[in-house]
Amino acid sequence: MKKRLSIKARVTLWYTGLLLLLLCLGAAYLLTFTDRISNQQLRNTLQDAVSEAVKSADFEYGELDDEEVDFYRDGVSVFFYDESGYLIAPRVNQGIQVDAILEDQVLKTASGGGERWLVYDLYAREDGMGFWVRGMVSLSGTQGTLRELFLLALIGVPGFVLVAALGGWQITRRAFLPVGRMAETANAINSGKDLSLRLPDDGSKDELSRLGRAMNAMLERLQESFEREQQFTSDVSHELRTPTAVIRSQCEYALSDQAGEQERREALESVLRQTQRISSIISQLLLLARAENGKFTPNWEQIDFSELCEMVSLEQEGHAQEKGVTLELQLQPGIDLIGDETLLMRLVTNLLSNAIRYNKEHGRVTLRLKEDHDSCLLEVEDTGIGIRPEDQKRVWRRFYRVDASRSQGGCGLGLSMVLWIAQLHGGRVELESVYGVGSVFRVYLPLDSQKS
Repeated sequence: MKKRLSIKARVTLWYTGLLLLLLCLGAAYLLTFTDRISNQQLRNTLQDAVSEAVKSADFEYGELDDEEVDFYRDGVSVFFYDESGYLIAPRVNQGIQVDAILEDQVLKTASGGGERWLVYDLYAREDGMGFWVRGMVSLSGTQGTLRELFLLALIGVPGFVLVAALGGWQITRRAFLPVGRMAETANAINSGKDLSLRLPDDGSKDELSRLGRAMNAMLERLQESFEREQQFTSDVSHELRTPTAVIRSQCEYALSDQAGEQERREALESVLRQTQRISSIISQLLLLARAENGKFTPNWEQIDFSELCEMVSLEQEGHAQEKGVTLELQLQPGIDLIGDETLLMRLVTNLLSNAIRYNKEHGRVTLRLKEDHDSCLLEVEDTGIGIRPEDQKRVWRRFYRVDASRSQGGCGLGLSMVLWIAQLHGGRVELESVYGVGSVFRVYLPLDSQKS
């Protein structure tokens, strides 16, 4: 495969070639324009000098009075000839002569004295006497100027292009340095699988810096997703390992010769409980996975939320009595909203069961529901063990356990389900907790949501 030039080299070659082309065209145009203007000025100067010489010519008795004639003016040498073509002036210094036929009002070039000359002849009559006036101007000055300009362009254009190419290469190289660092960091991440590495950011606001910041944000999300995936796998394995081990041990005991009929029945009841726990975990995980994949469609309907909360609290009353916890209700009647009844029941159930499970003996759980502007506020307050400040943001994660005291019962998905259900209904959740005193979970749900 043919090796391609780097982007830096291609960019440098492109603008260097373009610059060289533009400079060459500009130099060619400048030289052409200068030559044309110089020649035009030279012609005008020559013609003006000859015309002035004709006007200043004064003949007396056939002789030219040359005192009033300027034979050298603005680089133009002037000569007077009679009608036969013999030189009659200047008498003292005849100047340089060229071998060219006298032609009236004709501009031409001729050679003489080792130089090139521009020649202009004009025929005139004075007092009945005809005469010729010839003007000559050297082309050496103009051609010398053009040669100097050509040499200047020949040396200056490549020099300027070289300086521009070197400067452009440096600018391009410095501009693409972040790209090189990005590639090195990406290779390091790929080879070492260290998602904590980030692309360097110099704090500028150019396009490459914005690209680097966008890639860093993407890496941040990838790292969080990867870590959540790892944590999720570890948590699921941990949650399923205990009931699986219990099921296995109970089955082995029930199949042994030592177990009687009663022991086998108790073993089957234990297996059933653990199977129900596993089924609950799988069901909740499947529901959350479908929600994240956008495959879950809620069943929106008009719901009397006050009645729903009362019904759920009645179901949890037996659980509260078993734990020695008092369950109090402060429900504002007639609060209606649009929602999924099954999910809202799960939300209230999870909050109440958590408050009862992690409460103190002879503790209290208070369920409140009231309108709050255009929302309804559901509060579940307990007098339980509370949550440390550093753990309060983490309790919404799946399978997260604050400490060992919170690992009795449940599967660690309750609060993550609460958060998802509240967000699905356009609401939000809040937590206020004092470690060792108790916690208050608040859920705000909009009253005017119209789901479709």
